[in-house]
Amino acid sequence: MSDIIVPGFSSNSGIDTNRAIEDLLELERVPITRLENNMEQYQLQREAWQDLGRNMTNLSQAASTLTGFESPFRNRVADSSDPGILTASATRVAEEGSENITVLQTAGRDRFASAPVPRDFDVPAGTYGFTLGEESDDFRFSGGSLEDFADEVNLRVGDIVRATVVPNTSTTQVIIFEGQQEGADQQLSFSERSSDLVRELGVLGDPPATSGLSLFSDAALELAPGQSRSETTAPVEITPGMVLRFQARVLELETPQQPELPPGPTLLGNGSASFGGITIQNEGIDLPIPMPEMPEPPPLVQDNRVITVSGGGREIALPELAVSNEFQQVEISALQLPAVVELLTFTNRNTARSVEIRDLQLTDPAIRTDGIATNALDSARDARIVYNGIEVERQTNTIDDLIPGVTLNLHRASSDPVEVAVAPDRESTKSALIEFVGHYNRVVADLNVYTRNEPTIVDQLEYLSESEQETARERLGLFQGDSGLNTLRRRMQTIMMNAYDPGPEGGYRLLAQLGISTNAAGGGGIDAGRLRGYLEISENTLDDALAADFAGVERLLGRDSDGDLVRDTGVAIALEQFVDPFVGIGGVVQSRSDGLNTRISQTEERIDTLNDRLEDYEQRLRIDFGRMEGALQQLQESGSAFDNLGQQNGN
Repeated sequence: MSDIIVPGFSSNSGIDTNRAIEDLLELERVPITRLENNMEQYQLQREAWQDLGRNMTNLSQAASTLTGFESPFRNRVADSSDPGILTASATRVAEEGSENITVLQTAGRDRFASAPVPRDFDVPAGTYGFTLGEESDDFRFSGGSLEDFADEVNLRVGDIVRATVVPNTSTTQVIIFEGQQEGADQQLSFSERSSDLVRELGVLGDPPATSGLSLFSDAALELAPGQSRSETTAPVEITPGMVLRFQARVLELETPQQPELPPGPTLLGNGSASFGGITIQNEGIDLPIPMPEMPEPPPLVQDNRVITVSGGGREIALPELAVSNEFQQVEISALQLPAVVELLTFTNRNTARSVEIRDLQLTDPAIRTDGIATNALDSARDARIVYNGIEVERQTNTIDDLIPGVTLNLHRASSDPVEVAVAPDRESTKSALIEFVGHYNRVVADLNVYTRNEPTIVDQLEYLSESEQETARERLGLFQGDSGLNTLRRRMQTIMMNAYDPGPEGGYRLLAQLGISTNAAGGGGIDAGRLRGYLEISENTLDDALAADFAGVERLLGRDSDGDLVRDTGVAIALEQFVDPFVGIGGVVQSRSDGLNTRISQTEERIDTLNDRLEDYEQRLRIDFGRMEGALQQLQESGSAFDNLGQQNGN
């Protein structure tokens, strides 16, 4: 019995039932493996369609952006001729054009520095109050160093004032108080214990006995053409922070003054003689008397240098006043005044203009009701500019309510006018066009990869990452022979290369005229990339086209041809209308994706069913082989018993 051999089993090594079962199961797994391979292919196709749909959607949105309500052709930029004086920005509602603006004064905030104090200076405990304009606040300080006090100020009343401690030398320090709002009505003042502290620190001091002068506060000075007037004042010493402020207007006269007709020569009367009631007239003298001629009107004089300031042996003429029907605020800094002011002379040299001046004051902004800022780094004041000959005041250096759609940012004062020009934002339009072409090329790349099994196609897509290139290689030729995708590529290329009617205004008809074509970069030889339909951009040509006819570029991309206020023709319009049915609800991309989803679902169900059957089959095999192993075991045991019996009989 020991020589009995069951095929597939070894009596010496035992029965390898697991290997036998796995071999049988492997045969049964063949249909499942085939279905799993099919499902992987379906999933790869579904991902390919989904990526194509996303890229086509991006292309449609890029086309819509060029012609829709977010079109970059509506964007505007504001350019300043001197960004150091002011800069500007524009929104889409700004109108093209230019304006001249003179920055007379920028807005400022109170910023005071103390005198140097020792590093070990201690701020006593107490209640410290601060006021900025109409807002006031205070806090309780328990005492400590100057830095501790500054930290408490910033923590408790930081929305009103900020404090900064600067160690100016190795042994001293300076504290700076800065109001947190700009504008003339945002003066920083100190109350409670703060009032004593700022005087102790040397932030505020006592005002001088004489601090300036004031003229024409009750009634305006009126000067007819040719009139002059002088005002003598007590000597006023000019300190660096002083400012001469007044309001003035210069009016154009409707009828300039005309000279009067001078009297001509006259003859004495003829005379007469009377006697006895009889009067005899002398014979008249018949002499030709020349009539006086009307004198020539004086030459037209237009000289708005009205005010001359004298003192200390110097005489300085102030800048010209602006012609205006309304009173304009004028401010002259101490740098434009003599060291001492003793005399102001007002002269109207114009022949056809009248001048009015009122509320003239020579003051130091650092002088306040509670003292004088001994070291004022800046002062609270309004911004003042001249716009269209009118002086405009604002509380801030950011002015957005003067020119519709334009925001002005003032940086420094200057007597030189600055030109602010509003123009189309050609850079954002150029970027949108480049993005549009980029999305188009990405869709063409997808179509080339899916419909052709040529590895060089992926090699030419150098802008793809390594992972994207690997994915593209997996999808090479995935839909080779798909007539729908080939038609899609050819139709898109035709749309981009077609000529379009620019309308009665004329302009560009082809994208190639903007520097967008398959051979925009030029160069000889045959380029496989160009043959595959990718577009190139010549930035210089595109820049020139946008500069030469910006509206013409817009009409090429989208134009209203029938006057219904809806753009219905143009490159971007045609491409969007063609692409949308592919990516819309129920479109080709969704239909293909849904079909693949159904196949994947059905395949998964089929695989699950076959796996269930395979599990049942495996259980049956293991039961059958278990029984077989038991039977063989019994045979082996019987064989051993017969062998032992034979040996005993032989003995």
